[in-house]
Amino acid sequence: MGRFIEIDGIKIDIIRKKGKKNLSLKINTKTGLPELTIPWLCPLIFAKSFAQKNIVWLKAHLKTIPAKQKFENGMQICVLGKELTIFHSDKKTLTHIQGNLLVVSGDAEHLHRRVKDFIKKQTLFYIQERIKNLPCTNINHISLKDTVSRWGSCSSGRNLSFCWRLSLAPLFVLDYVIIHEVAHLKHMNHSIDFWLYVKELGGQTHKAKTWLKQNALYLHSFL
Repeated sequence: MGRFIEIDGIKIDIIRKKGKKNLSLKINTKTGLPELTIPWLCPLIFAKSFAQKNIVWLKAHLKTIPAKQKFENGMQICVLGKELTIFHSDKKTLTHIQGNLLVVSGDAEHLHRRVKDFIKKQTLFYIQERIKNLPCTNINHISLKDTVSRWGSCSSGRNLSFCWRLSLAPLFVLDYVIIHEVAHLKHMNHSIDFWLYVKELGGQTHKAKTWLKQNALYLHSFL
């Protein structure tokens, strides 16, 4: 980014992009901070004027950004479609699900990491099993990552990766992203044939995209 402007005490990162014709203001879904993308040669005075005209909108949306959070004892979360309450146990045991409880032992300061590790392990297993029921072959590797700009990806080397936070979304959302990336194994583009194949595999494209658009900031609020 390199530079920023400040209006009414709000720091706005400036991103210059070659080939861009218009100015656009958004809030980064991971950092919760505003970003103003401008054409490569756009003078900063124009950028500041644009931001000033949209400052009311920006202030209103910044108030809706959820605070960054860690998994804590007593917190209610949805993991792979199941509503669970995190329960810190004094007994030494492996992290596990017991009824509607996600039981975690060990020192309290390590609870967040233990919960996150458990969720990632369960999610990776779910994805692997889900893919077994889809018509795909020759997958090289499946992994979970802490991604920001995309929920999943499919590389030319046939490696599939997914954002671990999808485990906190409804299952139809995670299933859609899985299907989306698997479909790229057949169509490495977003052509009409690709979207028809996603539909054929059962992906609920509109429903899932709508949910992610409305809840992206919530998912990215988890550290």
